[in-house]
Amino acid sequence: MLKITPIYCFFLLALSSALHAQTTDQISTGAGYTKFAYYKLSDGSSQQVANDAWDIAFSNLGPQSAGIFINESTSSSQGQTLPGMEVYDPFIFEFDLTIEAGSVLDEYILFNPEKSWEQGAFNAAADSTDALDFGWGYYETAQSQIVGYRVFVLKLRNGEFRKIIIDAYDGAQYSFRVAELDGSNMTSHTVQTDFGNGSPVVYFSLGANGANVVTPTGWDLVFCRYVDILYTTGDPIPYPVTGVLTADSILTARASNIDPVTVDYNDYLDSFSTRLDVINHDWKFFNLSTGWVVEDDRAYFVKTPQNDLYKLVFTAFGGATNGTATVQRTYLGMLSSAPDLPAGIQDVLVYPNPVVDQFTLSFTAENTSNTSMQLMNSAGQTVWSGKSRVQTGLNVLEIKLNQSIPAGMYVLNVVLPEGQFSRNVVVK
Repeated sequence: MLKITPIYCFFLLALSSALHAQTTDQISTGAGYTKFAYYKLSDGSSQQVANDAWDIAFSNLGPQSAGIFINESTSSSQGQTLPGMEVYDPFIFEFDLTIEAGSVLDEYILFNPEKSWEQGAFNAAADSTDALDFGWGYYETAQSQIVGYRVFVLKLRNGEFRKIIIDAYDGAQYSFRVAELDGSNMTSHTVQTDFGNGSPVVYFSLGANGANVVTPTGWDLVFCRYVDILYTTGDPIPYPVTGVLTADSILTARASNIDPVTVDYNDYLDSFSTRLDVINHDWKFFNLSTGWVVEDDRAYFVKTPQNDLYKLVFTAFGGATNGTATVQRTYLGMLSSAPDLPAGIQDVLVYPNPVVDQFTLSFTAENTSNTSMQLMNSAGQTVWSGKSRVQTGLNVLEIKLNQSIPAGMYVLNVVLPEGQFSRNVVVK
């Protein structure tokens, strides 16, 4: 009778995920870039939302986060960018004052920094040396809330103007007012936060009477249109681009001037960033003779909050014709201090997986020691074994397999003085 060990049970539970190591996904923002596409790395699925479905977004990360964003997404028709939402700072601090449309100058326009989900266009005027200043409002200790002090002007997609003030944020609800520039047709609105629901923001549409919008949740990357500052030989130019932004707590590293097939994530462990725009839009460029060209010497490593590590390589882009990006998604495994790891061991990864004839085992160790390793088949039999010296810090162990090992599912068991851990290996 086959004895089922805890390691073997772990192996059985993870068979299905290991079988799907590499796939090609197509994510579309629609013809003319009319959609947001929210992309989930675990299964390659994407959800589309019309890019005019919302106008303003509010941070949904916790009571201390109060970022407010303008929807910069725009569509394209016959090569021309259609009007989108815009927000201006006219340096007005009383909502009752009439604002003349002619005083809303181009130099007053604000843009989302696209660096984090805590800083939007409405936060641009904040004093960076004052932690209580959020740009649109100031945290009042006596009231235990952020109180709005700055009036903004919105330019709607139809060219009409509105003024808006965010009156307060109490850690659970944003309150704000919107009116014509002369104060007429004033409406009051509230937006409730929903921390931990899988979205870094809550959307709101001005609409006819104002409305909260169903906000996509559980996504990792969003393919969309937004404004980036492009640098040419002259002055910096704000320009609508089609690119990729990451969700909150996603870590991303860019690998450039490399072979996307052989690039090793270990070389980029110190490059992971929480910035939203690491992937951005420059993985492609437009050639007047051939159309859109995708950079073929670039890859991205993406780590999710669940500690799953992926490699993304863009292979095609359809432009405004269909808005479709083609991405090769490779699941590299878990890079984490998982519960099954012994004390002093973290950031374990087996790469590549599936394996042809050799693979890399990497991990970080707090102490110097010796390790023994066994690769076991589904019957619990050892088909390969080896030993190595573990150094303090990052360890990268190259493991070469005998070509006689048949294709199939295996478990790599690693034994250290502190304990042991195991990882699944697929041999092709």
